[in-house]
Amino acid sequence: MVADESRRGRVYGLDIQDSAIDSTSYFLKMAVDSHERELVKLFCIRHSRMEDIIPKDSPVRLVAFNLGYLPGGDKQIITVPETTELALQAASRIVGSGGLISVLVYIGHLGGRLFF
Repeated sequence: MVADESRRGRVYGLDIQDSAIDSTSYFLKMAVDSHERELVKLFCIRHSRMEDIIPKDSPVRLVAFNLGYLPGGDKQIITVPETTELALQAASRIVGSGGLISVLVYIGHLGGRLFF
């Protein structure tokens, strides 16, 4: 769904917890073949720094945020409004015309309620 015949499409995954990157990498190995895995690039970095990761000449069609905390992870590490605002600004600069920005906020913890 990401790459056309040129195989130039990419999915960039960012999280501040190594365990999230490790878990995602493991599930990718179980779910997709090696050619499809090559299309996915994972980074342990804040979402507000996405412009440091995404190549400048890459057309971005979707930026999807899943805000909250990592299930099974350190519950003290949560998404905060200050860095999310920076990330949304970055997303608005890189998403192309007709592209989408999706935000899912988990409100089952106190940090999630800070967004409302």
